[in-house]
Amino acid sequence: MRKLVAALLLLSVACAHAPRRPPAPDAAAERRRLLDLPPAILHKEARELMARGDWEAARVRLELYLAKAPDSAAAYFDAGWVAERLLDPKSAADLYSRALTRDPAHVGAALNLARLLRDSPAEAEAVLRAGLQRTPGDPRLLNGLAAALRSQRQLDQAEAAVRSVLERHPRDASAYRNLAAIEADRGRVRLAESALNNARKLDPKDAGILNSLGVLAMRRDDVAAARSYFEEATRLDAACAPAWANLGALALRYRDYTMAEQAYLRAAQLDPMRWETHLARGWALEGLRKPREARAEYEKVLAFDPHQDDALYGKALALKAEGDLEGALRAFKEYTALPKAAHLKEAENQLAAIDLRLKSTAQAARPVPVASAAGLDPSELAQSADAGPSLEKVPDKRPPAVVR
Repeated sequence: MRKLVAALLLLSVACAHAPRRPPAPDAAAERRRLLDLPPAILHKEARELMARGDWEAARVRLELYLAKAPDSAAAYFDAGWVAERLLDPKSAADLYSRALTRDPAHVGAALNLARLLRDSPAEAEAVLRAGLQRTPGDPRLLNGLAAALRSQRQLDQAEAAVRSVLERHPRDASAYRNLAAIEADRGRVRLAESALNNARKLDPKDAGILNSLGVLAMRRDDVAAARSYFEEATRLDAACAPAWANLGALALRYRDYTMAEQAYLRAAQLDPMRWETHLARGWALEGLRKPREARAEYEKVLAFDPHQDDALYGKALALKAEGDLEGALRAFKEYTALPKAAHLKEAENQLAAIDLRLKSTAQAARPVPVASAAGLDPSELAQSADAGPSLEKVPDKRPPAVVR
């Protein structure tokens, strides 16, 4: 105890005699200072801040730079990347489009825009084909085009794009990965594995190849091999978000919610733009009986897509588990209004139970009328206005986990 008191005294003395910090700069004054900087310095500072991960400060400088140099495709590309880091995919897509308007041959902007359009593969295909008109035969664009065609189930065309890459670049590991995905879609798992092994020989440090081998192992129901591949991928590259997400999926499959939550958290930190990861982490948190944290993940999904049905249903369950019945009622009503609600019957049952609960609570809260002097003898009235407990069972605040 004496040591603790002494340590606290030392800390207080240190604080008392510490040099006074200069006041934080005024925001308006800082903006005026930045406005006075030459454009080249603004862009240079923005790139340095991006390297440090200070995305908001980088965004401010890029905005000011683009106001002075509105034709810089490179700056629009940087601004798009910063917007992605700030979880603003719509702004990022717009900024990449502006970069392509100023430089249609900007391969990085085309690839990133196509990636953001992965839920609209036809649009992604159009972006990539436009890029190929400016830079014909670019292997990165052709590989991206193959992925977009594959998403539309145009497997023969996708294979043709891959073969055109391999004809010119026979050691292109990405092309072999695309070929493996196409063969897997055709149900040829062994051929897919052969293509991935070729890719692994060409690029043994690519953790994505190991992740793809793990996915194929899952197709063969070889869970042990799949886990081994995913774990090896994370050891080879700790920043391989898909491998972390797949480890989470395996853990969720066996209801190891703690492991699943940790793996999905790592994946979300590495790739915050992938809404599926946030959704799955919400399921894991639901299994851990942490509805508030689960709802936060569902809200992130709904920020990407306000009508994502699984996230909206999870949000409604989480609100009910938190005791916010009014909020849960609104969320369940919004969910039942969706055109293809997968859990429509369950949601309708929830609505009926919550509505009954709210009515019961409101009735219990009504004041007991006071008897008139000409009526009953007050001594005959009940001495407590407590209506007693509701006969309805209170909703369970620990919703069952939803396993996907």
